[in-house]
Amino acid sequence: MATTRILLVEDDRNTSNLLMHVLGSAGYVVDVAGTAAQGERWLAEQRYGLVIADWRLPDGDGIAVADRAANLDIRTAILTGYALQIPGEVAQRHEIWLKPMRPSELLHAIERRMERNRAC
Repeated sequence: MATTRILLVEDDRNTSNLLMHVLGSAGYVVDVAGTAAQGERWLAEQRYGLVIADWRLPDGDGIAVADRAANLDIRTAILTGYALQIPGEVAQRHEIWLKPMRPSELLHAIERRMERNRAC
């Protein structure tokens, strides 16, 4: 089975370091972008199985990065502490994951997200 490459777009360095460690320990290959612009560059350079984007980034909106990924047929999730403020149409296109997440919850959510798309 091929290793899944994940793009994590997260501006908080502590959060991205923790998530990168957890995901790497679970066998995922992780690229981290701290801004929407960096996320867009990674999308142009690599192929991903999953993009996890923080909603609020210093230079814009992680939803735009996730939308671009979805248009490339990449599975997506929005990671946010502001889930109740996200417009309904976003929740129809991307999974919404609430911060903070326990590492075990994150891994379970990723497995569920990957399985959902394999079944389709």
